[in-house]
Amino acid sequence: MSQLFEPFEAKGLRFKNRIIHVPTTLNMSDPQGYATRRLAAAYGAIARGGYAATIVGATCVRRDGLINERMLGLYDEDYVIEFRDTVSEIKNNDSLAGIQLFYGGLIPGLGTTVPLKDGKGWIPDTVSWGPSDKYIIGNPKPGVIPTEEYENIVEAYAQAARRSKEAGFDFLSFHFCHGSLPHANLSLLSNQGRTDKYADRFLMIEEIIQRTQELCGKDYPIIPRLCVDENLKGGFDIEYFAEHYAPRLHALGISVLDCTFGSMLMAESRRQDISSNEFIGPSFYTPKVVNKDNIQTLRKLLVEKGIDMPLIGSANLITPDHLRTMVDEAGADFAGVCRLSLDDPDFPNKMMEGREDEIRLSTHTGASLLQGNIFGKGWAGSAQNPVFGRDDEYRIIPTNRPKKVVVVGGGSGGMEYAITAKEIGHDVVVLEKSDSLGGAMDWAGNYKNLPNMEMLRNQPNYHRKMMEKWGVEAKLGVEADVDTILAEKPDVVVLATGGKPAMPQIEGLEDALASSFACTIDEAMARKNAPELGQKVLVWGAGEGAELAVDLKIGGKEVRLLDVLPQYVPANYIGSRVWAIMALMPIYGVTFEGNRLLTSLKDGKATFQDSDGGEETIEADNIVICPGRAPNNDLADALRGKKVPVQVIGDARMPRSYGNAIHEAAYLVRQL
Repeated sequence: MSQLFEPFEAKGLRFKNRIIHVPTTLNMSDPQGYATRRLAAAYGAIARGGYAATIVGATCVRRDGLINERMLGLYDEDYVIEFRDTVSEIKNNDSLAGIQLFYGGLIPGLGTTVPLKDGKGWIPDTVSWGPSDKYIIGNPKPGVIPTEEYENIVEAYAQAARRSKEAGFDFLSFHFCHGSLPHANLSLLSNQGRTDKYADRFLMIEEIIQRTQELCGKDYPIIPRLCVDENLKGGFDIEYFAEHYAPRLHALGISVLDCTFGSMLMAESRRQDISSNEFIGPSFYTPKVVNKDNIQTLRKLLVEKGIDMPLIGSANLITPDHLRTMVDEAGADFAGVCRLSLDDPDFPNKMMEGREDEIRLSTHTGASLLQGNIFGKGWAGSAQNPVFGRDDEYRIIPTNRPKKVVVVGGGSGGMEYAITAKEIGHDVVVLEKSDSLGGAMDWAGNYKNLPNMEMLRNQPNYHRKMMEKWGVEAKLGVEADVDTILAEKPDVVVLATGGKPAMPQIEGLEDALASSFACTIDEAMARKNAPELGQKVLVWGAGEGAELAVDLKIGGKEVRLLDVLPQYVPANYIGSRVWAIMALMPIYGVTFEGNRLLTSLKDGKATFQDSDGGEETIEADNIVICPGRAPNNDLADALRGKKVPVQVIGDARMPRSYGNAIHEAAYLVRQL
């Protein structure tokens, strides 16, 4: 029996279960850093989902420490009242309310699109500085903080902590990790050469907590988020932390330690199999429950030292089983989640109620932060869950004027539209030409050798479950035409027919496809009746095909990856996993060969022309054509003049990511 839903008490706090929404920046403040109604609704939605505690993400204690332009602030007394709406949303939903206090240090300047002045961030009046200039994160030439500024920032932390208590938060979190100033001071790498009191690397953290306790009382609970292992060559590790930092931290009387591992400092990772950054923000291919061993090691060392300190373990917890593993096997007292909170804020309640098959599990890709990365002028959201961040305006309002809605296409956009329309109260039918629902997302993860690809099926699996739950009628194997559609007597037609391969004009292509020497990536990845590729495979079109090339190479194939473009440009739907793909290519010996125009296919040979007009003919067992996508929207023209409104969504409008299709569907269906 899992401990996940057992209550837990820790120094002034009673947690109803062991699931905590750990802090992340949502970028939902106003331009001055004040909390907004959007922020309150977002955190209210999370709290309503059944979390024991909900921690508001990084809130800056001084404006010069901002790392993005919509970051929360607690700079003076004016900010207190604006947080009370957020606090009420969290506490009214029976979740403990926490807030994380932050100061940028070396991070300002990260993700800049403009040149930086020495020691400055990209936001006006922000600074990039640390205990030394030895290691960087954002600005390549950071400043070095003088002693008096350290002392001023310590006081800013404590005063922000006092304001947090006045706003009604149940406890404090401090951002002592990931390259913020307190972590930079803690680091063996960045804190070098100081001769003042802050040469004591733990002192800044100690002073912040002590001064906070002076202002807020020693009984005010504190749950700091600390880097326990930098995983950098020359940085501190878990053993060093347990020996030098944990005893001093425990002596300060904290309630719980929120453990993170890894650092954003620009230094070589100690572990070559997993980079330091992956312990903070796991990439698509990072092992699940990546910090399981780290938590086990930390727990063992703390027990040996007689330190009884509750721990939060997090990072790459994608499924309910991962949360149970973190608590029941790794030994953490709490499972900390963030990505899953955005994709499905209701997942704790669904777990508790035995509805785990209804959880909208993360795909971990496709622009998880669809509105723009939080370091790049955007607010945090979910590609899969269009409601997050729009919780007020996207509430379901039952209709008193039901319409007949015909959705053509059962992919991500089509199913999202159909499910929501049915939930609103409309009469819905989905016409799908294949014998199964899911669209491109159902075959996109059908790689045999790359890890974690099953996550791509999480979204179509969820959609199919919701189609079943809401009783949405789906007619499979129907090649919809105008007559078929109009026979349904629709009040509105939704074309979610997706994209199709943008096949180029190539001599011999038709014969090559017919003989199975050539196939498209759609065919190569199909779940049913996929061709058996030979030993020597050409992949033409790196935008779509780079990941396939790596997968085939891992599987022992001889692979060449060629593209007409001079450099690798990933397809839209590859999303955030592009960086991982680029890292894997050299590891497995996949070389991008650019400026290669495919001109002809004949007798098991492919001829390419380079930018100088030279030709190369390559013999292979197969060639996989990955030509990119074009809208499959011929029905839009065919339905014009038929006196029925037509909406075109997703790749049928313009090939992009599945997240765009879902978000377009969510918006348009609410306009019916």
